[in-house]
Amino acid sequence: MTSQLVIREAKTSDYDSVANLTMAAYKPLFEGAGLPDDLGWYGAELRDVHGRASRATIVVAEIDDQIVGSLAYHHDYAKEVHEGNPEDCAGFRVLATDPSHQGRGIGEALTQWCIDKARSDGRAALVLNTTNYMEAAQRLYRRLGFELYPEIGYRIGGRQPVEVLGFRLELRD
Repeated sequence: MTSQLVIREAKTSDYDSVANLTMAAYKPLFEGAGLPDDLGWYGAELRDVHGRASRATIVVAEIDDQIVGSLAYHHDYAKEVHEGNPEDCAGFRVLATDPSHQGRGIGEALTQWCIDKARSDGRAALVLNTTNYMEAAQRLYRRLGFELYPEIGYRIGGRQPVEVLGFRLELRD
């Protein structure tokens, strides 16, 4: 029997699993960056699934009833950006895949769910932010047709500055 990937909206009872998965996926990206073991304020934000759920739809990917990926889908991404004003755009944040399942198309399936949802909602585009550390994610987004969208990019200063990049996928001709 072949395991099937299922994408669905998360239940509140899934939030702890989503928080743990998100930390497991993001922590290796920042090894050697000088951040504390719990990733400090960023780790707290990554673990705050309840907070994200108050502004977004939490979406999970499951295989054999095990959550192996997640993200937060925003019907209106304008409320999430630090810079710019992406009007009539949906977006997503905090795409995470369980490290033991990476490279199997889970991130792509979750991203495609967002593309389909934004299209069905009649949004002009799907936008997102990612960091310069997240090279695999950037390759995925480019492969799916996203283009750099510097209007919503910004920089986080500090001892280890982080470039936050914006990407945009047009959904209308």
